[in-house]
Amino acid sequence: MRLYVSPTSPYARLACVMCLEARLEGLEIVILDPWQNPPELLNHNPACRVPALVVDDGDGNDPLAITESLLIADFAARRSGESDRLWFKDDSERQIGGICLGIIDAAAAIMAGRMVTSGSVNEIAFDSSLVARRRQAAIQRSLDRMEALLGARDEALGAQPGIAAFLPVIVVEYLQMRFGSAFESADRSQLASLVATLRDRPALASTRPLFTKFIPYDGAAAQ
Repeated sequence: MRLYVSPTSPYARLACVMCLEARLEGLEIVILDPWQNPPELLNHNPACRVPALVVDDGDGNDPLAITESLLIADFAARRSGESDRLWFKDDSERQIGGICLGIIDAAAAIMAGRMVTSGSVNEIAFDSSLVARRRQAAIQRSLDRMEALLGARDEALGAQPGIAAFLPVIVVEYLQMRFGSAFESADRSQLASLVATLRDRPALASTRPLFTKFIPYDGAAAQ
């Protein structure tokens, strides 16, 4: 079983964290750069995007490739035997998850705009455009909404963490990597508390943006 990821993609990180938490047997994590159109990734995902999970049933059939982060996360949760913990437990958690994914989409759109404008995600000329400013405003509003939604749920999410708890950490650390302190706010204490509680959990600590290797570990769900 191989999971193709890049060291910066928040979508790939979500899939990676969920697969690690699920302790999928025989999991191999392959780190690559999808912008280089690597043949191995293209062979399994014609869109040449990460994440992509390739599953071999061992019976001689062609490997099955599962793409898109939520579908891989769902696969991992169902295979884990701990789907009640790892997957969304109720509609309130789904609401938090939706806001997180919206933030990731908005941030990724800004990165795509930078690439189109200058050929580099580090060149920020695009950020002053109307499109980018709208995405930035959406991110700020969404972070404030997530703070309000976490409220009393912060402690519960941290106690039995699943996808709804992992996503806020992935969001915050991706924004920090790409935008520095631009989206930080002292008024979001609930969000800061959740991130502080979970950021050193092995599945999250070992997949922090720009990780360059993967060190297997046991007992992810218990730590």
